[in-house]
Formats: sequence, C-alpha cells, structure tokens
Amino acid sequence: MKYIAVLGLLFIFSCKLSGEKETVSNTGDWSDLETQLDSLFESNFQADDPGVAVLVSYDGHKIFAKGYGVGDLDAQKPLTASSNMELASVSKQFTALAILSLVDRQKLSLSDTLFKFLPYETFKNVTIQELIDHTSGLDDAEEYFYDHWDTTKIATNKDVLHWYLEKNKKVGSADKVFKYNNGAYELLPLVVEKVSGEKYPDYIRQNVFGKAGMTKTVAYDLNNPVDIEQRAFYYHKDSLGDWKKMDGHPLTGLFGAGGIYTSLNDYFNYDNALREKSIFNEKAHGLIFKPTSSELVNGVKNDYAMGWFVTDTLAEHSGGWFGVNTFTRRYLNMPLTLAIFANRDDFFDKELIDITDSIVKSQLKRNKAR
Repeated sequence: MKYIAVLGLLFIFSCKLSGEKETVSNTGDWSDLETQLDSLFESNFQADDPGVAVLVSYDGHKIFAKGYGVGDLDAQKPLTASSNMELASVSKQFTALAILSLVDRQKLSLSDTLFKFLPYETFKNVTIQELIDHTSGLDDAEEYFYDHWDTTKIATNKDVLHWYLEKNKKVGSADKVFKYNNGAYELLPLVVEKVSGEKYPDYIRQNVFGKAGMTKTVAYDLNNPVDIEQRAFYYHKDSLGDWKKMDGHPLTGLFGAGGIYTSLNDYFNYDNALREKSIFNEKAHGLIFKPTSSELVNGVKNDYAMGWFVTDTLAEHSGGWFGVNTFTRRYLNMPLTLAIFANRDDFFDKELIDITDSIVKSQLKRNKAR
C-alpha cells in the first residue's frame, strides 16, 4: 500500500470513549449525534486496539472531536483530539498550500516550468500546476521505489529527483492526462526549498501551519526526526492477528505525497482558516478548490483541485499507508467538515465514512427542524 487517494468515495456518496469531545449548544442539540457516533465507532474499534479519531465541524464550531482506541499500544495511551497522526495522502493539500504560499508572495507562478527551479532537461515541459493536478506526464517515482528501494536506507526527496534524472523520464507537452502521481508531489518540496531557501519542514510550519493555527502540526523527516507531541503510532494487523508497529518505513522519509502529522484540534483550526480565507489573500484562496484537471472513472468525471477531489458541493481526499487510513470531506455548499484519522490500515474496509456522513446530516436536519 502506497500513499494513495481512495478514488471513488467522492462519487459513491452523490471501543470506549478515550478522547476529547466538544458539543456546542448554540448550534443546536448534538447529544443524539454523540450517542449515535459512539455506538458506531465503539462497535467497530476495541478500546485497547489502534483506532480512529473523528472530527465533525459545523459553522465554525467543533461539534464532535473524539478518539476511539489507543495511539500507542505499548503505553496504552488513548487516542484523543490532541493526538498527532500521520495523514498519508491527505498531506497533499498542505503540499499544494506550501506552493500556493509562494504564489501568494509572488515568488513563483503555477504556470512556471519545473525546469525553472530544477534545471534539468527532464523537466523542461512540466509545469508546477501539472505536478499539483496529476497531469505532468511524468512516471510515478514512488511506484518504482516501492518495489526496488534499498530498504536499509531512508529515502529522501533528492533520491526521487535523482531517479527522474537517471531514468530520464522526459515528457512532451501532448496527452498529459490525469494520472495520480505521488512522485510528482515529492518534487514539489524541492521547489519550495529552492525558491524559499529554507528547509521544507521549517517553511511549511511558518507559512502554512502557523497561519492556519496548527501549532502542533509537523512535516516529519525520518532522516532528521524530531519529537512529535502526543504522537500516535500506526499499526497493521498481521496474518496471525497481531498488531505490528509500522512507523519507520524507509519511504516515510519523503515529503509531499505524505509526511504530515496533525491532530483533530489542529485540523479544526485549519478548516476554519480555510472557510475564513485567512491564510492567503482572497485570490489565492480562490484557487484551492478550483478544478484544474479531471479523469473519467466508470463514465463519471472526477475533478481535482489543489490536493482535493472536488464537485460543485464538496471536496474530499483520502490517504493510505502501511498502518494508516485517513479521510477528509469538506462541504462547499454548507459549513460542514468531517475528518477521520485512523492509526490502522483496515479502516476503509469497514465502510464507515458514508454512514458517519449520513448520521451527521440527519442530526443537522433535525436541528434545523426544531
């Protein structure tokens, strides 16, 4: 399993309490919601197993934020709304925002070629926009790394760059169709570093996380590890039914396609900053959910924006990695956001996303009828 977006969720839609929760009385009675979500997630996750953290945000209020299960099996530390969890491909929206911050500061244009910043022939006809919207025409370096990387070494984004140069994956300007590409997103942090003159974790912390109120969020570099406050480790259940800690995979040293750790609390602050358009100027914010590419899946058009799959009414993205499943759904036609972060990689198998969505919207409808 690689850093992935679980395609199709957007279009299919047309344990004990161990965390923190908030209900906000001035937005309606949400007690029924808590009861129903507790029933749903407690029946699917044991209190002493890796689990899931669930956020429901409505109209600027944290309606529900709770963890089920534990973030550390050895210490039996429960998952909470403050647990920092690996986002896998949900990280892509932050990678895109790091680039957008440079656009906002007039340091680059989305129409600039990658060659302008990484002057190698391979990148002569590839634009920054095409990297973001998965239409670069480049092969996916991570697919090769997944099968062939020397697992005694921790991969870096420069290793990804060298792969493109050595393989000479040069592309032309024609037929750049949508192809989901983790390797392309792993080139973007190198652009950020080249333009800003700063290390990627430092730049994104100051220019994205800091502006979004994400005080505990980090871009984690396995080659230069730092302590992550209230870190949740991630796990995979093996064929014997035992949980195996998966942190430390050699490809988790790569930024861009994944590598962001955040909590429900920080994600709530970020979601509000997006709705208030307070991270960048209004023009830059207008680009975040604007479709720039699309693909046909079973005859249905999937539109993609800056790290989000989008329709007219919602934006969402999911992510998967060894021991990680994550999902965010953000409505564009009402102030509702769901975020679900699991430190185990079987969450999607349980098919709980649309059930959760339905419970939340049913409660919202009842509140409006009162």
